[in-house]
Amino acid sequence: MRYRSFALSAGLAVLSLAAVSLSANASLTPQAAAARTALPETMSPAVSHSQRQGALVAGQPLAVSVNLKLRNTAALDRFLTAVSTPGDPRYGKYLTPDQFKAEYSPTQGDVDRVTRFLTSQGLTVTGVSANRQVVNIGGTADRIAAAFGTHESTYLDGEQHRTFHANDTPASVPSDLSDVVAGIVGLDDHTSRTTRMSGPDASTPAATPGGYGPAQYDGAYNLGKVGTNGAGTTVALWEFDGYRSSDLTAYDRRFGLSGPAVQTVPVDGANYDARPGQGQGEVELDSEIVRGVAPNAQQLIYEAPNSDQGEVDMAARIVADNKASVISISWGSCEPDTTASIMTAVDNSFKQAAAQGISIFSASGDDSSRDCTRSAGGPGVAAVDFPASSPHNTGVGGTNLRLSGNTYSAESAWRTSGGGTSKVFAKPVWQNGTGVNTAGRTVPDVSSDADPASGFAIFTQGQAGPGWQIIGGTSAAAPLWAGFTALYNQKAKAAGQAVLGEANPKLYALAGSGGGGAAFHDVTSGGNQDFRARTGYDQVTGWGTPVADQLADRLLAAHR
Repeated sequence: MRYRSFALSAGLAVLSLAAVSLSANASLTPQAAAARTALPETMSPAVSHSQRQGALVAGQPLAVSVNLKLRNTAALDRFLTAVSTPGDPRYGKYLTPDQFKAEYSPTQGDVDRVTRFLTSQGLTVTGVSANRQVVNIGGTADRIAAAFGTHESTYLDGEQHRTFHANDTPASVPSDLSDVVAGIVGLDDHTSRTTRMSGPDASTPAATPGGYGPAQYDGAYNLGKVGTNGAGTTVALWEFDGYRSSDLTAYDRRFGLSGPAVQTVPVDGANYDARPGQGQGEVELDSEIVRGVAPNAQQLIYEAPNSDQGEVDMAARIVADNKASVISISWGSCEPDTTASIMTAVDNSFKQAAAQGISIFSASGDDSSRDCTRSAGGPGVAAVDFPASSPHNTGVGGTNLRLSGNTYSAESAWRTSGGGTSKVFAKPVWQNGTGVNTAGRTVPDVSSDADPASGFAIFTQGQAGPGWQIIGGTSAAAPLWAGFTALYNQKAKAAGQAVLGEANPKLYALAGSGGGGAAFHDVTSGGNQDFRARTGYDQVTGWGTPVADQLADRLLAAHR
């Protein structure tokens, strides 16, 4: 990932700060002043367009994650291809977390080497992820900066009108650890994940539901014809806020739904349920859509701090727990504003998810092909959303859905559906043949209703008390596809087949073989800022929206 260049004067200031940092290293311990290897992906892109205010207070406590490299990565890539390829002897033979850890995670010796270095620098190791990919540490700003050969300052982001702290130069580690350490996360607090939810002002809830309920979206996409209800499956919801159980109960009661009670899984001590914040509507939207599609699926709501470390730790926790066969993600950040080391760390856990047979559906964003519109990058930057841009996620775009009663009538691309080409991830082999000639991974892969004009009836606390609201956004599209996957996994298990697992290789193979014609509604009208919907694959709606019963049957037939 390339970052914007500093002006010459800023570059000289950074060199001066680097010298101060190296001097601090030398005063702490001879080991810290030994030969070092820079980690170029550890600087926040926001530093290049923000005004330095001064040094961060030396004694400021910081929480940081050291992310370790996977082992045997070429073999892992071969396995991920094999486990998703019908006819291969390893097809559908997913790994357990212990098997993945034994073959591909850092070794315990690697972890020990890193922790010895960290403790020698006066830092406290607060935890190691169960998959051994993340070492969490705490310490003061001066000791953390010295340990990683950089310097911490406060900055003013004039575009977002807020201050943040960040490292002035890329972090580094002793060269004898460069074969183990992939990156450092938490040296800045600029990146914040936002929801991909769109709708009217939350201050105007209604007493009765408007918009589409389960009868409408299940009918439109034939979800009710799959013949399953999600029983025996588990969906993990990826959240940075909380919910009120009473809101979920009100939704279930109104639409006659029942199923296992939702469970909260705190990550890094986060549990927002007692006092949900601004993202409460997002969490409740996700849960209610999954309930409407797959009412008998178990839902685990993982709640993490909205921070770099929180996101990395949540990804590692979900795959280590290995309780869910599908993850729904409706939060994201635009690629150019996200530190590359964060994306690498999270994507490593996504690789583990693929190896374990866990499907991931991520909202593609609600800012058209300019995903940085509401962030530092600005509306002039063509960009896509992470984590939807990860090749191990199925990015879900948005449409405007029109019904005839409770059945499908027509669809067009939602004009602000996120889509485009990643500048971080290369095009996966399964995206060859889409007719889109790019070197990067393109987004989205599939889509469903997301336009607030054809939005969903959601019961949520909002900011003015309980009530019904009409909500859209690709935040609604991702959980709908996650719910479909719960239905599919139940059906596959009954047929003696493996769960869907990493969905994209199978969806693209089906669509590209000509068998997708009956399995997808091919959306061919409308567009976003830079792309138009067209026959076949496009960067607004992907392959289209599900004809769920046909899609499930064709996936089962293709993978016997």
